[in-house]
Amino acid sequence: MCYANSNMKLVKRNQKLHNPDSPLLIGEVKDGDVVKEVNEPSYIDSQTRLL
Repeated sequence: MCYANSNMKLVKRNQKLHNPDSPLLIGEVKDGDVVKEVNEPSYIDSQTRLL
């Protein structure tokens, strides 16, 4: 649970919506939903490493 979630009922409801086989974090793609693939560069490799 994220520290910013103060409504435990909402947290529990969202947990029930989670589908590990879905590409979405919460819920599933439904008829009428529009999914767009975007080309976002990764900034992980360009981060400064401390160690």
